[in-house]
Amino acid sequence: NFIGIPHKTMIEMIQYKANLVGITIIRTNESYTSQTSSLDHEKPCWANGNKSRKKQGKSPINRRIHRGLFKANNNRLINADVNGALQIIRKVFPKYSLNDGIAGVVLRPVKWTPLI
Repeated sequence: NFIGIPHKTMIEMIQYKANLVGITIIRTNESYTSQTSSLDHEKPCWANGNKSRKKQGKSPINRRIHRGLFKANNNRLINADVNGALQIIRKVFPKYSLNDGIAGVVLRPVKWTPLI
């Protein structure tokens, strides 16, 4: 059966379990990460968000073309979730660069098959 768990409780449970095995959890506010462009190296803050773009007369105001697609200032397209994730990383690790890679931050999944 599916049981609903409050968001705060889920975060606390993940943090508790991670601490048991020595994983450090960094909590951050993800505001403006989906409104700003990681490809243009924009800082994820209000000054680069949709409302600020509208006040400054910049076009387009909302660069999310449709669900799942984001358009950078130079018309390059990127998956909106990837863009938001990169901006969240930029908030937590402000010195990261796409040019140098993101060593130590991105997990490299390994295929695992249990022995039956």
